[in-house]
Amino acid sequence: MKILKSFDTSIDAEELTEAIKKYGEWNVILVKKHRIRLLIPLFLVILSIFLLNLMLYIIYTDVYETNKIIFWILAVFYVYTTISRSIYTILWIMTNIIGQINSKNKFIEDASLAEVKKRSFEKFLKRTFLTFLAHVIVLIFNATIPFIVIKSTWIWSIAIAIWALAVDIIFLIVVNRVMFRLIEYEMNFGIYTKDMITSFRQEWFFKTKAVNVATPSIKIIQTSKDWIASALFHYWTIDIITDSEWENKKNQNNLSLSYIPDPRRLVKKLNNLILKHQEGK
Repeated sequence: MKILKSFDTSIDAEELTEAIKKYGEWNVILVKKHRIRLLIPLFLVILSIFLLNLMLYIIYTDVYETNKIIFWILAVFYVYTTISRSIYTILWIMTNIIGQINSKNKFIEDASLAEVKKRSFEKFLKRTFLTFLAHVIVLIFNATIPFIVIKSTWIWSIAIAIWALAVDIIFLIVVNRVMFRLIEYEMNFGIYTKDMITSFRQEWFFKTKAVNVATPSIKIIQTSKDWIASALFHYWTIDIITDSEWENKKNQNNLSLSYIPDPRRLVKKLNNLILKHQEGK
């Protein structure tokens, strides 16, 4: 799935495949964030279901007695789209969480696995985008209902319209944040080889940032744990410090990798890759 030139869901699989062709398997690592990053979108999905109930209550109190047909049309639309999207999103999140928990290797070293994950993510995005677009269209119709079905006064109609519009906008914001968090989880990754460490960061649809660090310039790789959660769920921050930064004693790191699963194993692999570069293998 590609939106403009800056958003391509296949970039991780393509970069991994290209690196494997150049360096061979076991000499390339693709690393994504720890599964704890999926808990926030999971909470937001549950919040969207609560907002759905609130929206249905507002529509029911204002429309049901006057026009049952309009109520049931809106109710069926909201329930079908929201519940189906929520179930699909929850299943996608839980599959990724359970998959990372059960996997002995927390990193991706197989291009075929990256390709499977890419297709799953593309399918999720397409369905979510269609639901989001449908909600935007119905939002306009929903805001006009209190004026079409006048229950009492114009003041009451305006008040109901404002409440309905506010809840619907909050709902759309929540759905938007779910998409953003999952895009952030799936599209932000690192490719590590014996010659280069590259970190890709997708900032929504319109900006992609890549940071490259050549392995010969790496002076030290250090790890750090923040708060209790990182120790409990076993994710650390890995800082890549280059020669120039070490000599100049700068505090800012050239590359800082956060929410890294199985950090000890990754550091060991990185050191092995650096050693291979030094040995010319």
